[in-house]
Amino acid sequence: MFLLPSLLLGLALAVVLGGRIGRLRALPVRYGWLVLVSLAAQLVIFSRLGAALDEEARAWLHLATYALLLLFALANVRTRAFLLVFLGLLLNTIAIAVNGGRMPLSPAAARAAGIVAPGGNVSAEADRLWFLGDVFALPRQVPLANTFSAGDLLIGLGAIALVVLVTRPQAAEPPIQLARLARPLRRPRYRRLAAANLVSHLGSWLTLAALVGWMFHETGSTAASAGLLLARLAPPVLGAGLAAFVVDRVPKTRLLVAVEAGRGLSIGMALAGVLLQTPSLVFAAIALAGSLAALSNAAVPALVPAFLPVGELAAANAGIGIAKDAAMALGALGAGIAVEALGPLPALLADVGTFVVATALFATLDDVKGERAQPVLSRRQESGLRYLLRQRPLLVLVGAFATATLATGLVNATLPRLFEGRLGFGPGGYGFALAALAAGLAAGQALVGMTVASPRSERSIGIGLMLMAAFFFLLGLTESQPTALLLLTGIGLVDGTTDTLFETAVQRKADPGRYGAVFGLAATAMTTTMMAAIAAA
Repeated sequence: MFLLPSLLLGLALAVVLGGRIGRLRALPVRYGWLVLVSLAAQLVIFSRLGAALDEEARAWLHLATYALLLLFALANVRTRAFLLVFLGLLLNTIAIAVNGGRMPLSPAAARAAGIVAPGGNVSAEADRLWFLGDVFALPRQVPLANTFSAGDLLIGLGAIALVVLVTRPQAAEPPIQLARLARPLRRPRYRRLAAANLVSHLGSWLTLAALVGWMFHETGSTAASAGLLLARLAPPVLGAGLAAFVVDRVPKTRLLVAVEAGRGLSIGMALAGVLLQTPSLVFAAIALAGSLAALSNAAVPALVPAFLPVGELAAANAGIGIAKDAAMALGALGAGIAVEALGPLPALLADVGTFVVATALFATLDDVKGERAQPVLSRRQESGLRYLLRQRPLLVLVGAFATATLATGLVNATLPRLFEGRLGFGPGGYGFALAALAAGLAAGQALVGMTVASPRSERSIGIGLMLMAAFFFLLGLTESQPTALLLLTGIGLVDGTTDTLFETAVQRKADPGRYGAVFGLAATAMTTTMMAAIAAA
C-alpha cells in the first residue's frame, strides 16, 4: 500500500537533492517480470476469478507469489536499497507462512482504520507472530485508510531509498557509510566526553519524564504538566547570556564537574518534593536543571574541537547528538516503566547513580590548554541580530524552525493527555512517547552522519518539515497505540535529520565569525516558541 506514495516521495527528494530522474532508466533491474507475474496472480487469487479455489490452494498460491517477489528482490540486492525491500518482503512472507497463507490483522488496527469486515489476504483470527502482521493503521478519517505491517513499512522506505540513491551523482565512495560515525571514537578523551554526556542526559531525562508523568497522574491537569515543562525551558532562555559568559571564561572540564554537582542538588530537591508532596520543590528542581542544561549544552560542543582534528568534527558532533537522543530514549522509557509500576521514586534514585558516574567521567578529562577569554559583548555580538535580519536565507531557516517548534511544543505538552487518556497507556505513557521520539531522533542524526553531504542537501529541509506536518496531523487522529508510537518515531526521524541539515546549512551560508550569533539567536527563538506553545497547550 505504501509503494506508490513512497516512489512519489522518493522522486520529490531526488529532485530537491539535485538528482537526475533520467538515471532511473539505467537502473539494472533483473527479472522484473517476476513482479508482474506475482501481482497478476494475487489479483486472480483475491478476486472473483479465484472464487473456485479452495482455502488451501489459495494459501499456497499466495505464498508462491511472495516467493516470486523475494526472488526478484534477492536478484537485485546489489543495489543496496533493494535490501530494505527484501527484508520487508521476508517479514511479510514469514507472517503469512506461519498463519496458513493469511496476514495477521490486529482487531484494534482494523477498528482504527474503520475496517468492519476484513477480507482479501488478511485475517483477524491469525495470531502467530502477530507483531509482524498488520498492527498499524492509517486513521479512518483519511482517504484510503488501511492497515499495514512492519514489512510494508520497510518496503516503502526501500522504494524511497532506491529512487534517491540511483538518481544521485556518482561518487568515489559509498553514499552511506557507518565508518564515518565511528572514526572519532578512536580518541580516548572524546570517548569519555561522549560517555559522560550520555550518562548525564540519561539521568536528566529519567527525572524529567518521571516528574511530568507523576504530576499529570496526581493532578489530571495538562496545565500542571505543561507548567513543569515551562519551568524546564525558561531558565535556558533567561540565562543564555550568563552561559556564554561562563563557558568562555573558566576551564570547561571543571565547569562540567560543577554542573554535575548542581544536578545532584536538583535531584535532592526533586526527591524531597515528591516525598513531601510539595509541588513547589519539584518546580524549583526542574528550573535548576534547566539552568544547568544551558551551561552543559554550551560547554560540551565547545570541548569537541579540542579533542579531535577538523576532519572528524562533523562525525563527532553527530555522535554527541546521537548519545543525547539515546539518553532521552532510554531515560524516558525507563521513567515510563518505573512510574507505571512503582511510581517516580525509583527513577529519581537511578538519577543519583547517573550523577555519580557522570561526575567521575568528566573529572577524568584534562583541562584544555590555551583557552582565551572573549569580551562579554563585542561589537560583532551586538550586531548579530542585525546581521541575521540582513541574511534572508538564514532568516528563513531560523523562522521556519521557530515556527515548526510551535507544533512540537503543542504536541509535547499534550502527550500526557493523549497517551494516558485517549490511547490508554497509563501514567507511564509520556515516558513511552518520549522514548519513541528519541529513537527517531537518533536514527535521523545517524542517517545524516553516515551520508556523504550534498551541496543541495539542505533543500530537503522543506520536504522534511511538510512530512512532519503530515505526521502531526495523523497523530492527532489516530486511535491505535502502535501507530501513535510509530508516528512519533517518524516525527523524531525527520526532526533529527532536519536539525542536522539546519546546522550544516548555517555553517555553509553564514559568515564564520557570526556562527555564535546565528546559532544563539536560533536557539533563543526556538526555545521561546516552544515555551509559547506549551503555555498555549
